[in-house]
Amino acid sequence: MFIFLITGIFVIILVGQFQFLVTNGQSVIPNRTDDKVVILNFDDSRKSQYTNAKPILDKYGFKGTFYVVCTYIGAKEGYMNWQQVETLHREGHDIASHSMHHIHLDKLPTKDIEFELSGSKKCLQDHGINAKSFAYPFGSGSDNKTVINIVAKYYEIARAGNDALAFLRCDNPEIQPTQTDCKTYTDKNGLTYANRYAVRAWSQDATRNENSYDDAALYDRFIQVVNSQSSYNNDGTIRAIPIIVYHNVGDQGTDYNTDLDLFNKEMKYLHNGNFTVLTMADLAYNDKSNYLYIKEFQPEQPETMAVVKSTPNFTEVPLTPVSTRSNVTESMANPIMDAFKILFGQQYYSR
Repeated sequence: MFIFLITGIFVIILVGQFQFLVTNGQSVIPNRTDDKVVILNFDDSRKSQYTNAKPILDKYGFKGTFYVVCTYIGAKEGYMNWQQVETLHREGHDIASHSMHHIHLDKLPTKDIEFELSGSKKCLQDHGINAKSFAYPFGSGSDNKTVINIVAKYYEIARAGNDALAFLRCDNPEIQPTQTDCKTYTDKNGLTYANRYAVRAWSQDATRNENSYDDAALYDRFIQVVNSQSSYNNDGTIRAIPIIVYHNVGDQGTDYNTDLDLFNKEMKYLHNGNFTVLTMADLAYNDKSNYLYIKEFQPEQPETMAVVKSTPNFTEVPLTPVSTRSNVTESMANPIMDAFKILFGQQYYSR
């Protein structure tokens, strides 16, 4: 009888936790805030991203997108090797392309642009990685039709720019003329400012260098950037996302470096603030509406861009204690009651 009772209690706990995570067909993630989403990018495949940044990401259960330069991997001092890249991939991080040689694409002849993009795609495929996105080296080439057309042959989306927010409908009110969708070309065959091959992102390192920020000022700016989405996101509807770009983490003697203490402080801020941290692989493009959307959310409806639908990997669940939500507590009652009825009988439980 004692063993039976213990087994029953264990079943109750499992049922309760399952109901906590999935209620009414929608995800309910502990401490998740559906209006606050951040995507983390790491460029150039620097070794410090693996040795310094990864342990901090692991601590908070975050995943990032690592844009790698194929000819750097295992061949250049200070950069990752293929074992490290494959470990990141195996552990659920998003591995994406940053070209073969990290060169200004818009300064190359067409055949060399083709090689930089197709070669990187195949290079990663040879290591079991199907890269979905691309990041322009030095941020150049996203305003060049030849480059864009070749990027479109091999990748679903590409990242560019240095804007605080990526608008999923490409309708940034600060950019004139304002776009109404994310089509790559205008009606007059000109390239649009933002599109699926020019998804805007914010480079923390470039911002530091341009403004001569110290760590305190950069941290304040980081907080401003990640919270700037609050003007556009509400009620589970995601219209704008800050995409944060890092290069070196905890390295010395380089301009494109984030101090390790600052990086940990920023990740802690996201964790404690209940931000949902995603990767570029979580973005997709709707060819009918010409909008970007988040895969784990429902495709956009007429009045909403994103509604939570499916449960992400459990490794993404924050480490803080579970917050209480009335609808979750209520939904847990029935399975627990049913379990007690099974264990002790309807009559006993009704007393």
